[in-house]
Amino acid sequence: MEQSDPRDDGGASAADAFAVLGNETRVETLVALWRASDPVPFATLRRDAAPDDTGNFSYHLGKLADHFVEKTDDGYVLRFAGEQVVRAVLAGTITERRSLPTDELDEHCVYCGGAVEMAYEDEHISVRCAACEGVVGREFPPGTYMHYGFPPAGLAGRTREEAVDAAHVLYDSKISPMMKGVCPECAGQVHLSYDVCADHHAGERTLCPQCDTRYEVWAVYECDHCKYRRASAMWFAALNHPAVIAFYHEHGLDETIPFRKLTGENARFVRDITQDVVDTDPYRFEVRIPVDGEAIVVELDAALDVLSVEHA
Repeated sequence: MEQSDPRDDGGASAADAFAVLGNETRVETLVALWRASDPVPFATLRRDAAPDDTGNFSYHLGKLADHFVEKTDDGYVLRFAGEQVVRAVLAGTITERRSLPTDELDEHCVYCGGAVEMAYEDEHISVRCAACEGVVGREFPPGTYMHYGFPPAGLAGRTREEAVDAAHVLYDSKISPMMKGVCPECAGQVHLSYDVCADHHAGERTLCPQCDTRYEVWAVYECDHCKYRRASAMWFAALNHPAVIAFYHEHGLDETIPFRKLTGENARFVRDITQDVVDTDPYRFEVRIPVDGEAIVVELDAALDVLSVEHA
């Protein structure tokens, strides 16, 4: 499929859009409009955004018009593009550089019950087990079972444990629409593919020597437009089915769906899940979900739609 060119989207070029934002007065204007609950008259906006302006405010406001800012009969308001810019600034991803050194959490590994450590670097939150090999090796530190882009603003006012919980929730808020074919970043169409290990052998504490991961099948979701990409264990797709939700609820899961999957608190609901490739042309999968001596078996097709659910 042909890749989109961010320089040719039918509107302003990316270079022109970034050039418009390359001025402190213009960014302050967007922030002032974001803070306002109603349209802002010109004089009020100039006072709030550029109190020391010497006559150039009209010029700067004109540069923002039509794309980032809209003029109404009652004053100026932010357009959607302007809101996106302000939210990117507030998230801290493009303006801040924070880090947290590795330290132990009040948490236990989903798989072995060992001590868990967390670090934050380069806008990514990382969680690893100090006793087993975790979920994925490859380029990640030993024991990794979470490595996820997380805005610096997500750390504010939260303990390490609360930040990790927030990262679980944020991950699900991104992967859930992708499972339905919608990119959470640009609303573009999402393509589903699979990373399957043909000779998978993973132990309770070790990763497969062939693919260097815990799971035989990874579902890979990628936006056709902006190329935003996420990979998840294939069986994640089975957990939102009503029969699975009811099964978990009957066995004591009291979190809302989607629930935080890879946490020590919810370990008994996920650590023993197994998956099998039943067919490859097209793909068909079988996921077995055991809890407290009972189990259900979910069959999924190549689109990860549920074909059947049976109690084992």
